[in-house]
Amino acid sequence: MSLERLQLLEDEMKKCFRCSCCKMVPLPTVRSPRYSDGCPVSRVFHFHGFSGSGKQLMALSLCHGRIAVDEALARIASACAACGLCDVSCKFIMEAERHRVNMALREHIVDQGFALPAHRRMMENLEMHGSPVDGPPRWSLTDWARQAGIKVLPGEEAEVLVYTGGTECNDPGSLETARKLALLLRRAGLDVGVLGDAEPGSGLPAYWTGHREIFRRAARKNLDLIDGLGVRTLLAVSGSCLGAFRSKYPEAARPFRAETLHATEILDRLIAQGALRLPGTVARKVAYHDPCYLGRQSEPPVAWAGETRVTRNSMTYHVPPRPVNRGAGGVYDPPRRILRAIRGIEFVELYRIREYSFCCGGGGGLPQAFPEAARAAGRHRVEEARDVGAETLVTACHHCRASLTYSQEGSGGEPMPVADIIDLVFEAAGMKE
Repeated sequence: MSLERLQLLEDEMKKCFRCSCCKMVPLPTVRSPRYSDGCPVSRVFHFHGFSGSGKQLMALSLCHGRIAVDEALARIASACAACGLCDVSCKFIMEAERHRVNMALREHIVDQGFALPAHRRMMENLEMHGSPVDGPPRWSLTDWARQAGIKVLPGEEAEVLVYTGGTECNDPGSLETARKLALLLRRAGLDVGVLGDAEPGSGLPAYWTGHREIFRRAARKNLDLIDGLGVRTLLAVSGSCLGAFRSKYPEAARPFRAETLHATEILDRLIAQGALRLPGTVARKVAYHDPCYLGRQSEPPVAWAGETRVTRNSMTYHVPPRPVNRGAGGVYDPPRRILRAIRGIEFVELYRIREYSFCCGGGGGLPQAFPEAARAAGRHRVEEARDVGAETLVTACHHCRASLTYSQEGSGGEPMPVADIIDLVFEAAGMKE
């Protein structure tokens, strides 16, 4: 079945003419030659096979039976942050689904029994205790919520459900950020709750690593659980979770019934309405890192039914025209409006922003299987923040914050602070502890 899914994308593979645009941000957006790279993995390995184009050619050869999956191919194809930069950069000049091919290729590799050992271990952990990291969670989400005075569903009822994402990254810092968000929302008058120990992981690591059925099971479990609660609004604390919910769940199963938002979207709304006031001053010069799955990977899939035709025996086109997600519809403006609303913040943009943001290296199973490549991506992004004069690098995703922080360990010099935007809002609201 996985080969059949790959073969359905053969026309997309054939569109690649090896221009290497998938390795960089589009030329008109380049503001610094040093920061023109787009693909974090291609930047490290300097070999075409690791690029989006290289993966298209491998996939096409598999479809035609010219090669078979082996350990070498699996290693190259799986060395990918699944960030989708190659996809949006390619779409700057053509309508081609690079990311879909990349993920279908990874699914075929898994189905053929060549998943990388680090990724297999992640899936064993995910199915055993809901987290891709080794060992069960180091805390009780229910106890954490009770201590913070936050409602726990389904035993209690709430209109707004905060999905912490804490079980997936097993990072206590993520729970602290979720607690701050819940307290901010409660101050603004919202009826807020969390799932506590009933909160399952989003399953996104399974999507990242090509474990299609594990991801589908995780998606259905979350959908059935949360839809059954009858909440009006589902809030993702982490950008990676928002991307899974808004973009990947509809493809794997269905969308949530509840309005599904990221924390920055609701905070931006509450600030604009005057329901959440920010009287405090946060004297800091900050740059904002756009998370891949909050940005270019959060666009909901667009349904299309039509016919693919060929002209001049080479060029394909669609009747009726096929809508294409180009990454521009992600969550970009709410975080920036929030930062500009905080007194004392001096906000500077990085060189690579919005849909052409440079990946932190924290996704795709890259930190688990290729830790040095992941750290190199994070360090490069921090260097970019330093070069634009930032004192603090701000993001809105658990995985990004962890990756950008850990990439600096052992690198020498004073590390750059990495903060979640919720932390700054909490401080500006006068709730600093």
